[in-house]
Amino acid sequence: MKILRSVKEFEQQNKFLAVTLGNFDGVHLGHQQLLRRAVMAAQAAGGVSMAFTFAPHPLAVLSDQQPQLLQSQTEKRRAIADIGLDYLLEMPFTAELSHLSPADFVAQFLAEAGLAANLVIVGFNFSFGARGVGKAQTLQRLGNGQNFEVEILPPCQHEGQIVSSSWLRQLIAAGQIVKANCLLGREYALSGEVVHGRQLGRQFFGFPTANILAEQAMLLPAYGVYAAWAECAGRIWPSVVNVGLRPTIAENIVPTIETHCLGADCDFYGKEMRVRFVQEIRPERKFASMELLREQIAADSKKAAKILQ
Repeated sequence: MKILRSVKEFEQQNKFLAVTLGNFDGVHLGHQQLLRRAVMAAQAAGGVSMAFTFAPHPLAVLSDQQPQLLQSQTEKRRAIADIGLDYLLEMPFTAELSHLSPADFVAQFLAEAGLAANLVIVGFNFSFGARGVGKAQTLQRLGNGQNFEVEILPPCQHEGQIVSSSWLRQLIAAGQIVKANCLLGREYALSGEVVHGRQLGRQFFGFPTANILAEQAMLLPAYGVYAAWAECAGRIWPSVVNVGLRPTIAENIVPTIETHCLGADCDFYGKEMRVRFVQEIRPERKFASMELLREQIAADSKKAAKILQ
């Protein structure tokens, strides 16, 4: 998959182009429906497919109320590439761009002067243009005048509820990882550099832990203990992960993602680690003594190992 930062970087080779538009935060099942349709349409016509998104998230530019992100840019790229898109256009979102009318947006980016798209695929609730006044039907009408077709896909549902990024945020913030993973079609993942902690895992419990510094904009699961897979240096370990403030040891001000890779005795410091959350085990809580904490960690590790078998 080739990553572009402007429409000028796209070299139209007189091939059919299927474009899907959206923020795609989380690349959940609803987003995957759009992305797969673009890939299928392009393949059927012997053309190419493109996901057209924005970076940073538009709300980061337009509002102080930016939601915490479900994915880093790296994770988003990985998820879109896995579906088989040929191109990912990460359009820089600016205040100037936010003032474009729907007609100007179409003329500048999707029509002949821009990407020269043949097919544009959007969700039922798609909005665009200044103040979001353009809707999916607006795009369909404008497309008719610019020689491209617009497909509007119906909502993707799970257990009778529409799959959305906002629903995903609620589930992850509540620590309901199993259900969140159902909406994602994969494990919720966080990545970051392994940084030096207080090395209390080895000192008190006899095993090393890896403290990950995740991006500040990322949404963390509810404080608690989780079974997870940890990827680092080309290997994957079953892991037990604590997300939170570690109240028994010395309560942190900033939450940490503390990972114990079961069976590993490696130095992860300075390396990039990716943690894929599989299942919640228990909420974080304060123990009366280090010994009780040690016993609980042993029990958590056994439970994580059983979950991940």
